[in-house]
Amino acid sequence: MSDRKSLSVSAGTHQQLERLGTKFGLSHKDLIAVMAQYFTVTKVDPRDTKADVPDVALKKLTEKVDTLDKRMIGFIREQEKELLKPILSEVKAMRTQIGQGSGSSAINAEQLEEQLTSVVEAIQSLIRLSFRTALVDNALRPEYKKQTDELIQQQNEPGKR
Repeated sequence: MSDRKSLSVSAGTHQQLERLGTKFGLSHKDLIAVMAQYFTVTKVDPRDTKADVPDVALKKLTEKVDTLDKRMIGFIREQEKELLKPILSEVKAMRTQIGQGSGSSAINAEQLEEQLTSVVEAIQSLIRLSFRTALVDNALRPEYKKQTDELIQQQNEPGKR
């Protein structure tokens, strides 16, 4: 039994195969093998004339990632402007008051710093979780969700790395 098979194609299809073979420097046999491999790997349906060419699909994906990147940077800047900078200003003002020895302060500088550190850590955790929800749950693949969860876990437990 032979391991070769024959294909019957129309004259127009044969001409297309000739042109493609010449263009890529492949014999009919090699061209058909490469085509079959291409469709197997890319999972593109050759009957779908509207299927994205890999270059176009990659460009669209890159544009989506760029858009998400810009949104994430905007989100970080907004959090910094609305939350972190005002908190920093308040902390500096309170330290200045305590440092001037107002005397009537109920807590000392170390206690204040400890409390504010806890607040900042809570805000950082909230921001990380917001990123995860906004970006990963709504836009990215499931395997990224797992990686992001692990990263958040590591950042929330710095002593357990």
